[in-house]
Amino acid sequence: MRYNTGADMRRWTLSKKDARALLSKIKQAFPHHRPDAGRIEVVVEENIKLYLFEGKPTFVEDEGRLFPHLKALIPNLYRGWLPYIVVDEGAVAPLSRGADLMRPGIVRVEGDFEKGDVVVIVEPTRLLPIAVHEALFSRSELEPMERGRVTKRLHHVGDRYWRMA
Repeated sequence: MRYNTGADMRRWTLSKKDARALLSKIKQAFPHHRPDAGRIEVVVEENIKLYLFEGKPTFVEDEGRLFPHLKALIPNLYRGWLPYIVVDEGAVAPLSRGADLMRPGIVRVEGDFEKGDVVVIVEPTRLLPIAVHEALFSRSELEPMERGRVTKRLHHVGDRYWRMA
């Protein structure tokens, strides 16, 4: 079933074959994640794909990069399958507006990751996710650092992916 959702946006339900291919891709990128797969839809705007699992925004694919949508991680659904970085209160506002993460803003790091991996940025009080970033260093390289940019923004509250959902 295909239907138009806006001027340049298209939306349809994936075939079983395409859904299996997507689930395989997710398993390869995020081996510890087991998504609940029922009906999977895709919303396409320009070159961006937003995957909806049972109507809930779950993954985004942009320029070949697959990463989780923040709405799928709220409240704390990232634990157990994604590494996360807890930031101090002063870093919350800039990161929520799309800033990259600088080393002084980190309170603690949970989980292992390598350079290029997806990490969730969480606020310090309730550990709510505020952004999804790409690690610029592995955890072992990041920990002894005192300064510098350590992650690059992929997705934050209020951005294009958020509005697509």
